[in-house]
Amino acid sequence: MKQTNIAIAVLFAAMFLGLSSCKKNGGKTRKDFTLTSNTWYRFSPTTPATLNVGGTNFTTFAYVPGGGTGSATELGNINMFFNQLAYTSNASVPQPLPEGSVTAPVSLIATFPVLGAPLPLIQPTDFAAFGAANVSLQVPATDALGRNINTVVYNASGEAIFTSYITASTIVPVSATRFNFSGKLAVVGGRGRFASATGEMDFTGFFNPQNPNDAGFNTSGWIEY
Repeated sequence: MKQTNIAIAVLFAAMFLGLSSCKKNGGKTRKDFTLTSNTWYRFSPTTPATLNVGGTNFTTFAYVPGGGTGSATELGNINMFFNQLAYTSNASVPQPLPEGSVTAPVSLIATFPVLGAPLPLIQPTDFAAFGAANVSLQVPATDALGRNINTVVYNASGEAIFTSYITASTIVPVSATRFNFSGKLAVVGGRGRFASATGEMDFTGFFNPQNPNDAGFNTSGWIEY
C-alpha cells in the first residue's frame, strides 16, 4: 500500500510540474522558454547621432550585426541572426567601445556594405546564410506595433521566432577579453507555429572585444503561441 501511495504522489507531482510550465490562455499555450547559443559579431560603422538612454545622452557609432548557432526549447537546434545599434559616451577615439545597444532591424543586414577591411568589419561571406534563410522567412523590419525585429531564431523545419529589445542592452566590462551584457526582450511573432507568438525574456551574454568570433547569447522567460 505504501508503494502505491508513493507512486500516486509522484504522478501528481509530475502532473503539477507539467501544468506549471505549460498553461492555456485563450486558446494559446504559454510555455517556459530558454535559448543558449554561441555567436559572432561584426561592426558596420554609421553616421554618429545622439541617443538618450535613461536620461543620459550617448552617441551611436555602429550597427553590430551577427549570427550564431545553439539550441532552444520548442525549436531544438537553431540558427540565429541579430542586429543592434551600439552607443558610447566617447565617440572621438579611433575605435569606440560600445557601452550599450538598442534594437535595430535584422533585415538591415542585407544593406550593410562589405568594406573589404579586417575584422570586425563585415567580410564577403559573413551573411550569405542570412540571405538564403530570409528567402523563405521573409523577416520584416518591424511588427504590427512598429517594434524593430532585431533577432530571428529559426530551425531546419522553417519555424522561426522574432524578437525585439524591450530595454537597451547594458554592457559591463569584466576584463580586456570579456564584456558582459544583459537586458529584456519581447517575442513579436515568427513563422510556422510561432506566427502569432508573444512572450517576454531576460537575455544575457558576452562578447570579446579582441575577437569578434568569440561571443554568446542566452535567454530565459516564456513564450505563448
